Amino acid sequence: MMKRYSINKRIVRTVVEIVTGTIVNLILLLVLSYALIFAGQLNTYGTDYHISISDNRTTNSIKNQIEHTVFDYVLFDSETGELVSGKYQKKDLQHYKEVFDTGNSVSKGSILYTEYENSNFALVIRRPTIPEFVNPNFRHVSYNLVSYLFLIGLELLFISISVIKLLKEFTKNFRLIEKISLNMGIPGMAIERKETEMLEFNNILLTLYQKDEELTKLLEMEKKDKEDLSFQVAALAHDIKTPLTVLKGNIELLEMTDLDEKQLEFMASMNHSVGIFEKYFNSMVNYSRLLIEDKDYQENIDLSEFLDELSLECRDIMFSKQIDFQIVNTADIQMIKGNRLNLDRALLNILSNAARYCSEEGKVILSISSERSNFISFEIWNSGLPFTEEALKDGGKLFYTENKGRSDKHYGIGLSFAQKIAMRHQGELVLSNPQKGGAQVTLLIKNISEVATKK
Repeated sequence: MMKRYSINKRIVRTVVEIVTGTIVNLILLLVLSYALIFAGQLNTYGTDYHISISDNRTTNSIKNQIEHTVFDYVLFDSETGELVSGKYQKKDLQHYKEVFDTGNSVSKGSILYTEYENSNFALVIRRPTIPEFVNPNFRHVSYNLVSYLFLIGLELLFISISVIKLLKEFTKNFRLIEKISLNMGIPGMAIERKETEMLEFNNILLTLYQKDEELTKLLEMEKKDKEDLSFQVAALAHDIKTPLTVLKGNIELLEMTDLDEKQLEFMASMNHSVGIFEKYFNSMVNYSRLLIEDKDYQENIDLSEFLDELSLECRDIMFSKQIDFQIVNTADIQMIKGNRLNLDRALLNILSNAARYCSEEGKVILSISSERSNFISFEIWNSGLPFTEEALKDGGKLFYTENKGRSDKHYGIGLSFAQKIAMRHQGELVLSNPQKGGAQVTLLIKNISEVATKK
């Protein structure tokens, strides 16, 4: 069974590891220092040696006695001042002579020169007051500095190891949570269930596993509901098709008969109503199909060709109302990713709305840009009246229309369809009233930079 602990306990364990490492570090430094002392490689502060230099001592006996120590020394003849023997550095000889000449100890920095004498000889010993390497080649290196660096280096090593272990454990848990979060609710994606030693992370994982199951069920229910809606609309379309065909056929037969002026007006009204009904029902069918469609939204679309075709499709819509229609493309890319057919239908719906609400002999401008980070922007502006506050809030909802009586050809489906298309392209639909007047609808789609090529 996996042993679990809280984050606080894990952090306390890291602190204990660091403290233990510090103690081990100090012990290692002490062991190293004593090892150097016992090996005769380190002369420490307070090192002392009892020198016996009685009158009956010979040069060799004094020399043999002092050679067993870690000190440098010089042995002078008391009468002549001649250097009899010694172990010293030439640069230090003047200090030994100074002690012999004055008869007093001499301090040079951290070094103390002390004299021992009898009637025949004077022995001057060099003693450091701080730890020093015995080997003359290393004396310029401060042992204290070396020990500090050793202590700090090992301390940083212990801290780094403990902290890195802690961070790796946290990172592992966070990545596991990230992986689960990114794959939640994806159809066919089986999330591998794992547990962690930290209680808090384990609780989060259990919650995510539960939410994944709930989200998967909700998405499946939503998919079934959409499929059911699409099926019902398709069935309704099939059921209505026959009587609608009969109605249109009867109207055509009646038009072939002799009708007076009043009857012709009635027939024109009937044809008009049937046409509105067909357009409305076709919009509903298209919208219901969009809910369950599984089309490719990663097609390569040549932006220039796409805009040329869109311009041709809009020509009749704009010409009928004598609207000045312009396309301004400032995007710095040539290829975009998306579903060509649905993107075309969405823009046509928005442009149709813009033409519908634009004033006679007004202006509609479609601007394409890539200035927004990671998005391609299709901005449709018209010179008509601005959106109301209600329209800005609810304009993208299904069946929404500012015309409460719905006596015109606006069914409240076009913008909702465009919004769904924007969402399928990982974008959004934005309604706004620019400062220059009029109304503007912006369709944003994700700009896949990895495949987009510069012009």
